[in-house]
Amino acid sequence: MLMKITASIDISSSPNDIFAWVDNPDKAMHWQKGVKTEEIIKETPEKIGTTFREELEENGKSLIMYGEITDYIPNKLLSFQLESKVHRVHVIYSVVGKATKSTVSVDSAIRWKFPMNLISLIIGHKIKTKILAQTKSELSELKKLCEKEVNNS
Repeated sequence: MLMKITASIDISSSPNDIFAWVDNPDKAMHWQKGVKTEEIIKETPEKIGTTFREELEENGKSLIMYGEITDYIPNKLLSFQLESKVHRVHVIYSVVGKATKSTVSVDSAIRWKFPMNLISLIIGHKIKTKILAQTKSELSELKKLCEKEVNNS
């Protein structure tokens, strides 16, 4: 069963300024609150094929995920696959806009592994609602950081 989650937000900033927060793992950890650590395993010059490891933490529990960048267009798009013991996720961040206003969109497709696939049949709506709320919260934090940066320059 595939779970799809989509969210977007308008930000008063240029795509280049926003993408700097999406593209840089150190900066991304400021708005992606669940990410405890991130490590690049293998970096490629063109970004596609770069592999990494993330540790997520929520309510004292941690989850290790391994990822690979699958598509990359500077200042426009970052797409990657993540895999953990409970799921496989494909995420696409896209940024479109002009010098002072942009829209950031996040599209995620989650495939749960056993036994989470069975659990998701029962409480899938609750899980999806929680993940969507977290995604929207992260985008709101990204908006604050980008707009604060614009106002301070």
